[in-house]
Amino acid sequence: MKEMRLFTGIALAEEAKARILEALRPFRRAGAPMRWTEEDNIHLTLKFIGEAGETQAQRIAAALPAAARFRLRLRGFGKFPAGDALRVFWAGVEENPGLAALFAAIEDALEPLGVAREERPFHPHVTLGRGKALPPRGQDAWPFKGIAARLRDAGETLFGEWEVDRYRLYSSRLTRERPFYSVLKEIALV
Repeated sequence: MKEMRLFTGIALAEEAKARILEALRPFRRAGAPMRWTEEDNIHLTLKFIGEAGETQAQRIAAALPAAARFRLRLRGFGKFPAGDALRVFWAGVEENPGLAALFAAIEDALEPLGVAREERPFHPHVTLGRGKALPPRGQDAWPFKGIAARLRDAGETLFGEWEVDRYRLYSSRLTRERPFYSVLKEIALV
């Protein structure tokens, strides 16, 4: 039976996505060793589920809950972790009780199916790139200096606000060039 990598996520409003891509241009030109997210793959991940066979994927799809609609706001850029390293470059998601409730409902619905709960606190963000290298210990030349300087100047740019009326169950297929995402199911919010 074929295994697939599953996750749930929210597609961005087109206007918000366009604003992010425009604001991202100077960061991409900074020349840092980054693997940037393909434009058609940009989304807000809710829950990474992991590997599942076809039968388990069908159970997961059937168990995904509807929740209340909510308004979502994307604002500013940031990175993980704190300090000099750059593993993930992201667009921020403002704190939102509706989004937190949807995440909790997904966790509650999937746990009985053997999908482990997240051990880390939920920190929603839109992943835009991943660092390809870490600075060598004791070396002054940090490969992400161009990005760090622009991050300080980026401020709290509002990228968009919209009503989220659905989320998706995605399957991802990894290749050497890039990941490819397929929508397995859309879940309407009420």
